[in-house]
Amino acid sequence: MKYISLFILTIASLHTEAQVTSTLEQESDSLDKADLLMIDMPSYSISYPEGWKIREGCIQEQCTIISPTDTIGGYDTYLESINLTVNELSNASYTAEKYANYSEEYLPQVVTQFRVLNKAKLSENSHRLIYTGVKNNIRQVWRQFYHVKDGKVYIITFSVQQKKYKYYKGMIKPYLTSFKFK
Repeated sequence: MKYISLFILTIASLHTEAQVTSTLEQESDSLDKADLLMIDMPSYSISYPEGWKIREGCIQEQCTIISPTDTIGGYDTYLESINLTVNELSNASYTAEKYANYSEEYLPQVVTQFRVLNKAKLSENSHRLIYTGVKNNIRQVWRQFYHVKDGKVYIITFSVQQKKYKYYKGMIKPYLTSFKFK
């Protein structure tokens, strides 16, 4: 009887541990809505991390959010950023996938040593491109999202020094995915 009770307790504790792990994993991809800093434009909204600053002149078509300086890997010579750009599409049939493909062809002209790390279709109207390369003599990684709606492409770009990418990757993801159309 002791062994049966011990077995039941062991199974119950494993079940509880699995629930805690699952809850923690879910929390890492979501944001606490009560403490959010948000850019709230007429056609979209997006959250950004505490301590980051909105660059002066932020308008719906162009807005940049700059990270504070950090000491990851020594003296900080590069400020990570989230950039939002809204462009009119030349053709109403242009999709997020077509725009991502166009970007993949164009970017090697402005980013040396350009290499795609990941490309994904997120939905019918959204695509993500993660790439690396050198720009302004700094090795960087970019996470770029393309969202198409009403003849416009909404581009959200996170740029980070490559050596800091692993640090920022998990922290920035919920902010980048907080983008919502109104």
